[in-house]
Amino acid sequence: MPFMRLVSGTRTLCEVLREINDNSQDDSLKDKKTRRLLAEAVDMAKRMARKLVEYNKEYDKGWWDKNPDYKNQMKHALRSAKDYKAEECNNTKQQNAE
Repeated sequence: MPFMRLVSGTRTLCEVLREINDNSQDDSLKDKKTRRLLAEAVDMAKRMARKLVEYNKEYDKGWWDKNPDYKNQMKHALRSAKDYKAEECNNTKQQNAE
């Protein structure tokens, strides 16, 4: 799940989901469930974005606010750590297999 490690300069839906993932890095059952749900939500958001691009390639031009914490997040080592946890979505695995 390399996309969960990326920091965006804009405050998108996926960026908010990434931040939630950042706050769910423990090994508790609740955090593991949260990461699985986040993987599913990110997969859904990315599929939705691909569909919107089919209708209008510039659908999101000027839509998203700037990410006010971008520079701070770039300095933060969590997303680049080897033990950063991000689950894979079963829907993505199934789509890639087809």
